[in-house]
Amino acid sequence: MYNKISVLIADDNCDFANELSHYLKSQPDFNVVGVAYDGDEAYKMVIETKPDIALIDIVMPKRDGLAVLKKLANTSLEKIPECVA
Repeated sequence: MYNKISVLIADDNCDFANELSHYLKSQPDFNVVGVAYDGDEAYKMVIETKPDIALIDIVMPKRDGLAVLKKLANTSLEKIPECVA
């Protein structure tokens, strides 16, 4: 058996984030580990869940997607997720 790809979704558009989450949950290869609606929440969830992939919106409240990526690059996480902004 194989491990599913863990995905974190971060987007302030709640409808889009929830639809994407619902779609990915229906796919056999993906495991959605969380949905964040602002940059601070996204950063915290990446640290907590350690996803394989983080889909991060560029424009979000509190911290934009690029700031999240920059902050993640300066952390001591054992595994930095592949990030798509």
